[in-house]
Amino acid sequence: MKTASAAVAAFLLLSVAGARAQSSAKATPRPVPKEPQTGAGVTAKAGTEASPGTSPAEIQDFRVLDENPNDPFALERLGLGAVQANDLAKARLFFERAWKLGQLPTAAYNLACVDAREKKVDAAFGSLNRALAAGFDDETSLKTDPDLASLRASPRFKGVLDGATKNRAAGDAAAVKEGIFVAPKRKPVAALVLLHDAASSPMTVSAPFIAEAGKRGLFLAVPRGPGKSADRRFGWGSAGRAAAAVDAAIAEARKRAHDPKLPVFLLGVGRGGTEAFTAAARKPAGTVAGVGSIGGPFDPGAAGGAAGLRGARLFFGIARDASPAQGGAFRRGVDTLWKSGYSPAVVEWPGAGASFPKDVPKAVADALDGLGLPAGL
Repeated sequence: MKTASAAVAAFLLLSVAGARAQSSAKATPRPVPKEPQTGAGVTAKAGTEASPGTSPAEIQDFRVLDENPNDPFALERLGLGAVQANDLAKARLFFERAWKLGQLPTAAYNLACVDAREKKVDAAFGSLNRALAAGFDDETSLKTDPDLASLRASPRFKGVLDGATKNRAAGDAAAVKEGIFVAPKRKPVAALVLLHDAASSPMTVSAPFIAEAGKRGLFLAVPRGPGKSADRRFGWGSAGRAAAAVDAAIAEARKRAHDPKLPVFLLGVGRGGTEAFTAAARKPAGTVAGVGSIGGPFDPGAAGGAAGLRGARLFFGIARDASPAQGGAFRRGVDTLWKSGYSPAVVEWPGAGASFPKDVPKAVADALDGLGLPAGL
């Protein structure tokens, strides 16, 4: 079973059996793609929550969603809650709706897990094929998830594995192949690598920056996320895959700029901001000159020792009226950096949400100024 993801944490993949046994410390968590909630923050409630030693949680119906009942990520999380409550019929309902609304590859994969547990072999392979068509590329889960054990002896399973392998290779290559690279009219003074939100795309995130980056002499590099997300959007996958996509974009920008030592600044919007800080933090100190985020919190759990942030200019900007969950995560991340001896610049803008605020040009200018990239460069 593959977990749905939330906006700000490092997420774990647990088999259904592992999830139910996690209190015994026998479960083996595995990292999964960190696709975000892109709405205002969805809270899922169970009618009766089960504590250790009590009966399973009773999941009610779609009315448990406080906000945005059409959020496929929230619906998928409810499906996983139903699985842990051993209510496979209710889990199927949530996963099917998550699939219908968002075409989440993981929703179809989780449906396959439910099918396999109910010994519906043909249905399970049908769900896996849907997952592959939507971009599912996690061979490790296919090979190790205990829910799929009954399928692995079938000759059809090799085709599923081959499909996931092809998806992964195509996604990794697309980071640069389907990215956007824009050179300034004069010799570039630095590379600005922009990371988009999983609800967005390279085109969407780059548009507000192109003119301003050109005025400042910045070579704009905007990689596509290597994984697939809701509605066939582009997610970042694991921290390792995201870092590889960033490295490929940096190498391509320096190649096109004919400058192998071109300074690099990372800046992301929404979940892209979180990924920018994670990718930079995992690098050796001095690799990047600056890191910024518009709306995305710093995730210390994914950042390791954050050595790559030493000596870099750090910037955070967030909408003043972001949801409590988004604002809380944002401020906790900033506080963690302050307590670790870093001094990020922080700006709050009018508006709400986890992406650009109302005044997009001001947010772009503030972010570039905060990274020490004034227009006079």
